[in-house]
Amino acid sequence: MSSRTESAAALYTRWTAKVATAGIFTVVGWLPKFTGNAGPLVERLPGGEPAVLTIAAIELVIVVLLLIPRTGLFASALAVLSMLGAIASHLGPVGFDGDFMGVFIMALVALATASTATALEWKTRQSPTPAAA
Repeated sequence: MSSRTESAAALYTRWTAKVATAGIFTVVGWLPKFTGNAGPLVERLPGGEPAVLTIAAIELVIVVLLLIPRTGLFASALAVLSMLGAIASHLGPVGFDGDFMGVFIMALVALATASTATALEWKTRQSPTPAAA
């Protein structure tokens, strides 16, 4: 546990939200994009393959930063912004047909987990530090 006052339940919930977000970003995000399994997205997203690879790189950075305790707040906030962009792209050029509906639903789940992680990271940083003994 950190030097801040945080219950075990809050600690586990915060890390569960961060790991869930990292898992979704890996399975639905950067991994398929880097392995060439994002062909339909490349066709629909303005910017094509360079845009998709840039998004994948950002998602990979978010995953790494989520797992580093000191960068949790920044990473989870960046994950929220990334998922808002993903949701906006589904409302625009990407759409919802075929597999994109499932990806859209995963973006909503990732937004929920990233928002939870952000709120808990923020709360942890706002908690008073224990008094010096």
